[in-house]
Amino acid sequence: ATRRGGGGLITKGIKDNLTRQPYVVGDAVNWGEFLKYLNPMDQEEMKEDNWFQKLSAGIKIPMVVLMRLSSPVVEHGATRHGWCKPASLVQVTLAPVLLVWCVLLHGWPDMSPATVHISFASALVVGLLFAGVVHVTSNNAQQPSYHGALAFLGFTTSIAWIYALAAELIHLLQTLGAMMDISDTLMGLTVLAFANSVGDLVANLAMAKAGMPGMAAGACIGAPTLNLLLGCGSATLLGNLLVASPYPFELNLQLYVSLLFLVFILIAMLIYSFTNNFEVGRNFGSILMLIYGAFIITCLGFEVWGGHHLLTANIGPQVRDGSFDLRKFEPEPQIHK
Repeated sequence: ATRRGGGGLITKGIKDNLTRQPYVVGDAVNWGEFLKYLNPMDQEEMKEDNWFQKLSAGIKIPMVVLMRLSSPVVEHGATRHGWCKPASLVQVTLAPVLLVWCVLLHGWPDMSPATVHISFASALVVGLLFAGVVHVTSNNAQQPSYHGALAFLGFTTSIAWIYALAAELIHLLQTLGAMMDISDTLMGLTVLAFANSVGDLVANLAMAKAGMPGMAAGACIGAPTLNLLLGCGSATLLGNLLVASPYPFELNLQLYVSLLFLVFILIAMLIYSFTNNFEVGRNFGSILMLIYGAFIITCLGFEVWGGHHLLTANIGPQVRDGSFDLRKFEPEPQIHK
C-alpha cells in the first residue's frame, strides 16, 4: 500500500512533508504549525484506503510521531526544504537525549542510577543549548544557512532508532527462544537471519528480473561481506572496549557447523564458476538452494538430537588442541537461577 510522491516512496495514508501547506511567516514560534508537522494522517488518502490500510497507518502513527520529534528531515522538494522552526527546536532538544539512551541501552548495563540520571540531564542541557542557538539564529520565514547540516543529525538519530529497534528485536527473539527452549544460535541462524536477508532477497530478485544480473550477484556477495566484516569487526572492537579484553568468544557446535558450511559453499561456488567459464544456469541456483536446505536441516537436527546444552557449550579449546570428539563430548550441566 504505497504510492510514489515527489520525495520517493511514501506509505499510503501517512502524510509526507511535500504535501504540507506553507507555514505561517513570522518570527514567533507557531506551535499550531508544529502540530500540523507531527500529524502523520493524510485525510484525503485515508478516505480512499480500505480497512486494512487504515489499520496499518494507525499502528504506525506513534512511531512516526516519535521519529518526527527526534529526527530532522531536509527535503529539497518541499517548501523551504521542509523547514519548520518549532519542529527543529524540539528535534535538536531531544536528539542528544535519544543518543544517550541508545548508548546506555547496551553499552553500560551496570551503570549506577545516579550516573544514568546525570547522563540524561547533561544530554537535555546540551539539547536545550542547541535549541536556544537555533531559536536565536532562525525564523519561520526562511530556512537558516545551516539547515542542511541538520540532515546529518537526522541521519545519526535514524541510526540510533535502528539500533534501538534491533536491540528490542533481539530481546524478543531471546524471550521466544527461552519460552520454546530454542538456543540463541539457532534463532539467529533461522529467524533473525531470514528477517535480515528478506529485504536483500527482494531487491536482488528485482534487479535480476530488470536485466541487471551482475548488480544482483554483486549485492548478494557484497551485503554478507559487509555484515560479516563490519558486523564481527565492530562487535569485537566494542566487546574489547566495553566488556573485556581479549573478548571471550565461545565457539559452540552450531557456529562451528555454520563456519564449515560457509567455507564449503565458497569453495563450491569458485570451483563451479571456474569449470563453467563463469556462466551460471539453473543447476547452479538449484545446487545453492539444496545446500542451504541441507544447512537448515543440519542445524535443526543438532538442536533436536543434541539439545540446547550441547549446542551452546564452548568447544573452542577442544577443537584447537584436536581432542574434540562429538561421540564422547558431554557438556557441563548448567544451573538455571
